[in-house]
Amino acid sequence: MNEDFLILVVDDDDAIRFVASDTLADAGFNIIEAKNGKQALDVFKTHKPDLVLLDLVMPEIDGFQVCEALRAQPQNETLPIMIMTGLDDEESIARAFEAGATDFIIKPLNHFILEQRTRYILRTSRVLKTLEQREARLNNAERIAKLGSWDWNGQKKALRVSKEFNRILGFAEDHPTAVTEMVGLFRDEEKDRVKALYQQVLKDNETSFVLEHTMYPSEEHPIRVRQEAEITYLENGHVRVSGTLHDITEETSSKDQILQLAYYDTLTSLPNRTFFKTHLEYSVKQARKNGACCAVILLDLDLFTRINNSLGHDAGDKLLAVISQRFLEAMNNPACIKLNQAAIDPYTVNEKSDDVLARLEGDQFVVVLNNFSRLDDVIAVIQRLLKRLSTPMQYNTQSVVLTASVGVALYPVNGQDSETLVRNADAAMRFAKSQGRNNFRFYSSEIDAKSKERLSIENDLRHAIHNGDLELHYQPKINLATAEVTSAEALVRWTHPKRGMISPGQFIPMAEEIGLINELGDWLIEEACQKTKHWNDMGIGPIRTAINLSAIQLKTPGLVEKVRSALDNTGLIASQLEVEITEGVLLEDSHRTLRTLEGLRSLGVKVALDDFGTGYSSLSYLTRFPFTTLKIDRCFITDSVKNAQSGAIVHTIIDLCRHLNLEVVAEGVELEEELRFLMKHHCDLIQGFYFSPALDPDSFANYLRKKPWLDQLSDLD
Repeated sequence: MNEDFLILVVDDDDAIRFVASDTLADAGFNIIEAKNGKQALDVFKTHKPDLVLLDLVMPEIDGFQVCEALRAQPQNETLPIMIMTGLDDEESIARAFEAGATDFIIKPLNHFILEQRTRYILRTSRVLKTLEQREARLNNAERIAKLGSWDWNGQKKALRVSKEFNRILGFAEDHPTAVTEMVGLFRDEEKDRVKALYQQVLKDNETSFVLEHTMYPSEEHPIRVRQEAEITYLENGHVRVSGTLHDITEETSSKDQILQLAYYDTLTSLPNRTFFKTHLEYSVKQARKNGACCAVILLDLDLFTRINNSLGHDAGDKLLAVISQRFLEAMNNPACIKLNQAAIDPYTVNEKSDDVLARLEGDQFVVVLNNFSRLDDVIAVIQRLLKRLSTPMQYNTQSVVLTASVGVALYPVNGQDSETLVRNADAAMRFAKSQGRNNFRFYSSEIDAKSKERLSIENDLRHAIHNGDLELHYQPKINLATAEVTSAEALVRWTHPKRGMISPGQFIPMAEEIGLINELGDWLIEEACQKTKHWNDMGIGPIRTAINLSAIQLKTPGLVEKVRSALDNTGLIASQLEVEITEGVLLEDSHRTLRTLEGLRSLGVKVALDDFGTGYSSLSYLTRFPFTTLKIDRCFITDSVKNAQSGAIVHTIIDLCRHLNLEVVAEGVELEEELRFLMKHHCDLIQGFYFSPALDPDSFANYLRKKPWLDQLSDLD
């Protein structure tokens, strides 16, 4: 039963509008439609729907304007407006909420989520309307009937109460209730709070006060009450206080549900961003008032996107729930997730500002720490959090170990307001991440400068990828059997117009962190294929070009089709393209990796295992995955002429590859004695500075034409 709710569906895309309408109609709602913003406003004026499901991006009058126009009408103040958007970015969603949106849902629409969220919003709207109606009736009763009235004569020490007062508190209607009996219904903590409020009111010569609190007529049935009182100051120094008492238990229950929705994260049950922001503002206010300190501790999980990519988002969500509980245990303070009523309700007095643990978004958490006297206290909390996080977690049969980068900003030294503190904690966190992750940093002006520099580089990297400002350099691999360059590794280079050459070790991890690695990878595949085909057409080669694939690229659906498309677009023969992956990639969702690599091999693309020997070096990889090439890591090559054991390992790997029909490449060859050792043991391909560093395309083409490696090889005879 949906109580004949009427929903207005607005979208200029007929298909999406029809899908949304059909889904909600099937769920039992009445539907009317509009295909643009102007029509939506006209239809709304005529039909007065109970909820508006609204697209943001529309011609002429967009969803933002429609939302603002509806909210501008006083009768629509509580109208539920749920936006549909394909703009999955914080700025657009924040703008929609500023325009008056109630909630949002991402396109393409999930039928189940759309139906359930619609039901929930309508239920919440109904509760809000009920609350408004009940509050109106209560206000009227306060003025007319004085429900639950009481009067305290301070001079006579006498309390008089009405029958309704006694009924609410569980006494007989005619019971001569004493102050001690009423106070006995308070818990100690609540009793102290009410006493403190009353004393403060008298100290400030206030003439009235309002208070909400819990009383316990019985342990099984506590009630929530609101008291409103007026104070008369008598000439002899005594006071007379008259007030009313209302049972608001039912309203509070509905209010608590709304507060849960507004202030808590549904996945982890931790306080959310709104809770955190509100509480931090209150904490800063209290710290300023009391001359105290507070700290913002921002935790960002390291490389958590790899969990989502390898194990799936369901696994990521379950791990986030586990992490939240671990952080809560590390805080050792259950009150750190309790809503601070004083921060959201002007009628509530609470001089103490508790610590808070919240989930901001995604894989980011934050702690507001109050009432500490030394930095060591802050550090101790951080260390407990990181220690609990680092304990291995089990998901199905896999063991998962996570770390976090942490940034800390202190009031008042690192900021005088909540916004500045959060910004500076974020800068410190990013600096900690750039220093190798799994550590923490306190904010400083130096970190601020480096944070701004990093942000600038991130923005420049986006432009560089989109504008084609990156370049591939090619490091040749010499085939010892033919004395020819038969392949090369393509390595991406970025020459910044102001900063000069930026190391791949800096910008490639950055691309992974900010979600650009797939764009970078797509460009690299296309560019490598184009350049290799160009050399073919020039009569240089043919050579095979190897490109490096990250774990994120391998886990992204459609990689095989992207490679197929690049080969088709450029006309490059598939066997002239090789992909290199490291051993670590094989540990992340090996089944999906296997399917992807088999798909690439079915195209004819070669597959190389890079850095063999530096990771787990499981021999099962060599038979389970469709490798055609194995690359021996430079560390073994360097030691091969100095250490008999390393030399034996290299010799064994070469022999193993020969028996498995795998091509073997020695990378990082720099010295003549290293080359002689590899020639002696019949290594197939040599890559390293001994012959050449990575070269820009024109220099590489000249290298292939002039063949300087032949002289280097002849000198060895």
